[in-house]
Amino acid sequence: KKQKNITLSSTESEMNVLSDGEQENQWLKFLIEELWKLKLDRTIFCVDNRGLMEKLKNFGSNSKTKHLDIKIKNLREKFKNKEIDVQLIPSELMIADSLSKAAPFSSVKKLQDKCLTVISSSNQEGC
Repeated sequence: KKQKNITLSSTESEMNVLSDGEQENQWLKFLIEELWKLKLDRTIFCVDNRGLMEKLKNFGSNSKTKHLDIKIKNLREKFKNKEIDVQLIPSELMIADSLSKAAPFSSVKKLQDKCLTVISSSNQEGC
């Protein structure tokens, strides 16, 4: 997959990923609600960037941040209206990092262990 954009900070990079994830999540929720008439609870997004959490809570726009305005305003509105939940977690618990960036073997192993645990537990239940 081609890189969609270049970011100047880790906060901006994490914000782009959160924004993309939220948009995909919204589409899936609409699809599920339309097909199966189910109302889903708000989605919990986990982030490991304290700066992003601060921007979600109090974002002040200025000339250096105006390129972030549209995405962060959308995310802030959904966060404030409790349409999404964003939680700060320690980087060590962020198992998805090995899918999106160069990661040490321990990170990949943690992801593998977590995924195989889910797969093997669902197989035991007959799924």
